[in-house]
Amino acid sequence: MQAFRRYLAEFIGTFIVVFIAAGAIVADVFLTRTRLTDSFGPLGIIAAYGLAVAFAMLVVMPVSGAHLNPVISISAYVARRLSFSEAAGYVLAQVAGGIVAAFLLRAIMPKSAFDFASGGVPGLATGLKVLQATSVEVVLTFFLTFTFWAVLVDERGPRAMAPFAVGLVIIAGGLAGSAFTGAAMNPVRWLGPALASVHLSNWLIWTVGPLLGGLLGSLAYEALFLSEFPAVPSGTALGPDDQEEEQGEELEAAVPPPAASLPAEPPSPEA
Repeated sequence: MQAFRRYLAEFIGTFIVVFIAAGAIVADVFLTRTRLTDSFGPLGIIAAYGLAVAFAMLVVMPVSGAHLNPVISISAYVARRLSFSEAAGYVLAQVAGGIVAAFLLRAIMPKSAFDFASGGVPGLATGLKVLQATSVEVVLTFFLTFTFWAVLVDERGPRAMAPFAVGLVIIAGGLAGSAFTGAAMNPVRWLGPALASVHLSNWLIWTVGPLLGGLLGSLAYEALFLSEFPAVPSGTALGPDDQEEEQGEELEAAVPPPAASLPAEPPSPEA
């Protein structure tokens, strides 16, 4: 039951991310092409993606650890912080959340805007080769997973600030790479809208690129800063009660057992 709750949390969180990130692109097109009014533009789209990630992480982090990205879950499995079954459950929930979000967006948004924006799917810039675009996603996702490991997986990290830190990385990555690849940094961010709009070309950019960058970022942090720590699950953080219980157990283990009292000597017959 606890595993199902974690998977459900990942489904909901990924649904939020894809719906808002892709929906912001469709809404921008609707404003500019249909209503012929000013829109929030590229900066607004980038901000919507980063804020969606931060908001979704705040919602589900106590339950599932807020991966919201197959790259994070697969990297956690490679780093021995998730079992294979847990990682598979996380990835399936994330994929399902992204696909449902994209098809719901298709169902409720104006068809003209949705079709013109290709459902908000990330696109390849004109004149950019597939290898170049894949390299952009590798670098941006490296930053994302490196930050995720620093603020959430590393027990010394500022976990309370983790959603905002990851959201800022998404925004910074969008500013650097959205003009070239859409700065997805998440295969599901591409997969859901791609299936809903039937635009599956250049799929290597948004699958292999993020996966390779995520593995490099997470394993680099593991090797550089966590090599002296044993691998622990990267799911939910310990709550106050759990931390106090663990500290109590450590203190009990550190205190040596009291020495057995010696039996009292019998009184001397001369007394």
